[in-house]
Amino acid sequence: MHPLLAIPAALVGYLIGRRAAGRKAESMSGSPLDAVTLGAWEKFVAEMAKSGKAEKGRKGKMGAFQMDARRLADVGAMKKAWKTPEGSWTGEWSAGLTETAFLGSMPLQYAVFVRSMRAAAPKVSPLVGREVEGKKASLSGLLGVSHVAGERGVLSFVEDADVRRKFPATSEAFKRTNGIF
Repeated sequence: MHPLLAIPAALVGYLIGRRAAGRKAESMSGSPLDAVTLGAWEKFVAEMAKSGKAEKGRKGKMGAFQMDARRLADVGAMKKAWKTPEGSWTGEWSAGLTETAFLGSMPLQYAVFVRSMRAAAPKVSPLVGREVEGKKASLSGLLGVSHVAGERGVLSFVEDADVRRKFPATSEAFKRTNGIF
């Protein structure tokens, strides 16, 4: 490389690095949720990503995080979602997205998962500390529930033991994630 070209290349690299460092400093922890350490966030993500990125599961749930069309619509990845006559969820993808693209991209799935958790956190935070099955509910546990049951399902999960018995997958998500942060 010519020495004169090295100066602009170094400058561009420096500016990109400063910008990335500034974004990381804004979160104060490196995780996408304020006051959550990067290590705790990574542990939570590992508990939530239980499938292969290309997997399409029961009831239309997709990808590593097994997100359904309802949640994908809630966070903008789909324009709208509906239940099929067979009981699975499907939807119309937002401009530029397709099922193939979503199932083929772990970075895209992670970005949508982060958006989902950021949207749910302020809605479930008032329930942190409530007792569920003899344990104090943590933010991570409630986010685990919201991921499976939707934000609207968290309150009934926390307040009603019958709901917890009726939906064992939701209860399992709570058990796996509660207390991480």
